[in-house]
Amino acid sequence: MKHLHFDSVDSTMEAARREASASPGNDFLLVTSEVQTGGRGTRGRPWHSPRGNIYLTIAIPRTLISSDRLSLFPLETGLALWESTAALLPPAARDGLRLKWPNDLLWEGRKAAGMLLEATSEHLFVGVGINLVEAPEVVDGGTPSARLSDAGIGEDAGLALAKSFSGNLRDLLMLPALGGARNTVEEWRARALWTKSLRLRDRPARPEVYPVDLNAEGHLKVRFADGREEWLVSEYLA
Repeated sequence: MKHLHFDSVDSTMEAARREASASPGNDFLLVTSEVQTGGRGTRGRPWHSPRGNIYLTIAIPRTLISSDRLSLFPLETGLALWESTAALLPPAARDGLRLKWPNDLLWEGRKAAGMLLEATSEHLFVGVGINLVEAPEVVDGGTPSARLSDAGIGEDAGLALAKSFSGNLRDLLMLPALGGARNTVEEWRARALWTKSLRLRDRPARPEVYPVDLNAEGHLKVRFADGREEWLVSEYLA
């Protein structure tokens, strides 16, 4: 896997796009940075990127991912990040590390890492911001943030965590999507936080919902306060 590291960059996502376009091939690409000056999250929202955390994007050639795998790909990215992070935690702390649909990483119910998935005709891009020593204040209604140093991960572990995650994701994608050595849906269920209510952030009045189940396509069933249920295919939850 080719690896580019920056002290500061506009965005690892944009840097990965530029490098993948300039040097096309069938290899994975990892771009990491200590700081982002123009980081962004879901729906184009700004992603505050102070020094002390780690920011990364993995570029994956589309030829390496079959079309039948795409529906579960967001869950697989979350699982790979959970596994890399859990490996650095003291065993007693691992139960506090959970996933929020589809791939946010939570520590004690607060957001410790977020992902942005984008695609071109040639690549899939997995952008991740991981809070190690800084938990930026969330002022736009999103999930409150956490820092993994409070969970027991060393403050200098950012680059090692980024490399471990990219390697885990690469290895995971080399396994068959279905009927292979692991069951993505069941493993994701076991690592998710099911006891915390969520809000549909981009809907009027931001209604509160409760996660109920996950189906074979990776869709999340939620229950509204009035008892109504709905399967979510693509939604921003806070």
